[in-house]
Amino acid sequence: MTDAQRFRDLYEECHPRVLAYATSLVGRQVGEDITSETFTVAWRRMRDIPAPPLPWLLGVARNLTRELWRRDSRQYALAAEEAQRIIASGAQVGDVAADVTERAAALQALVRLSTDDRELLTLVAWHGLGPREAA
Repeated sequence: MTDAQRFRDLYEECHPRVLAYATSLVGRQVGEDITSETFTVAWRRMRDIPAPPLPWLLGVARNLTRELWRRDSRQYALAAEEAQRIIASGAQVGDVAADVTERAAALQALVRLSTDDRELLTLVAWHGLGPREAA
């Protein structure tokens, strides 16, 4: 039996159970990613997979999930540090909703202008041209 045939059999036999396990740990979408990564590892290490293969595959899925959690916790810690740095520096953090509302109002006002006026205004305000350059 070739490695490709063995892998196909392994995949058909174990995929549903590995997916169920990964999904129980991290939800469906991420569980599908973890399952794909698990079978990628299995393909690379076909000759190392013991019989029965399911416990080994679940161990790989568990390790991949733990690595994901470690990576996510590091990202969260970095984001929290950055937020603290911004707060400590006294920087003003704007309200995103207010910015979106202001942008929508500005775009609506631009639509009401004539094409020439809209182009002139955007050249000066958004592109930094002086009145003479915009003309």
